[in-house]
Amino acid sequence: MRGGSVFFPAMNTIQTLLMGATLCAAAAAPLSAQTPVRVTADRVNLRAKALLTAEVVAQAAYDERLTAYEIGDEWVEVAAPAAADLWVAKTYVQAPANTIGANRVNVRAGPGINYNVVATLELGATVEPRGEEIQEWLKIAPPASTRLWISREYVEMLSETASKGSAGEKTAEIAPEKAKKAEKEAKKAEKASKKAKKRAAAAREEPTEPVVAPLPPIEPPTPIVAPSVPEKDAVVREIPVPPPADLKLIPLEGQGRWVEVTGELRAAPLINEAPTRYRVVRWLDNRWQILCHVYGEASKFRSLQGQTVLVKGRQYWIQGAAAPVLVPEQVQELPAGE
Repeated sequence: MRGGSVFFPAMNTIQTLLMGATLCAAAAAPLSAQTPVRVTADRVNLRAKALLTAEVVAQAAYDERLTAYEIGDEWVEVAAPAAADLWVAKTYVQAPANTIGANRVNVRAGPGINYNVVATLELGATVEPRGEEIQEWLKIAPPASTRLWISREYVEMLSETASKGSAGEKTAEIAPEKAKKAEKEAKKAEKASKKAKKRAAAAREEPTEPVVAPLPPIEPPTPIVAPSVPEKDAVVREIPVPPPADLKLIPLEGQGRWVEVTGELRAAPLINEAPTRYRVVRWLDNRWQILCHVYGEASKFRSLQGQTVLVKGRQYWIQGAAAPVLVPEQVQELPAGE
């Protein structure tokens, strides 16, 4: 089928929404300064990404203090605690000083390239080995630039006074409480203004200008809390038929959106627990990157194996897969070099 196209039946009806917080982990706006937070539960997971499916790198104890850099509705980005164990490729660590011998070396959540990157080290940076090696990977203490993610549900933002641990400290003042108090004071001032206007109008026959009472100063919430998920797309598409019943979908917004992927069609290694027999890859940063897994009967893709293809269809994120599964409606072979 060289130069041709393979067509597939259309998919079912669901709304096309943007990918949710937890997939893209849509980033919250950075804080103007580092903000101390307190953990409000015991053994709370610290993850490599703002996703429930991301690796658990460490756990925080009840009442533990962490430093937050970004705060969203669902996730908080914090500095990694000293107890966290991270991994770096041993080939880039120079003995005996344990310095990095290459530019931009990734620090990962586990001993392998399939684990998420949580920090990057530059040439000459020093690492602290922790005495354990797995194949070509070395366990190290977390560099200062390491950032992890904790659920917003289990942290409490502290005021500057509470963060210093002064004597007799109580529960830290939280920004939403300040906002509610200011809102109540503003409503009281508005009622007083209306009463003053009525009294002035009753004393004079002609209409009076509104008497506006000065509003009390409103302190802005600290820190500024930004949404961790993007706004919904105003455009809604209808997908004609449902996704295949055997796909174990992750409950995320944006499942089934229309995508077009260009790359080389390759068969998945038999030793790899891939969700489909074929996938689309591209060569990037001296390694093959998986763009998507291609759903369907393997016999339909065999003639296009090793060729550059354009795949059009619906994209789904499923459990246990690091790349999305694309249910194609068209697979087209492209000329070499495109």
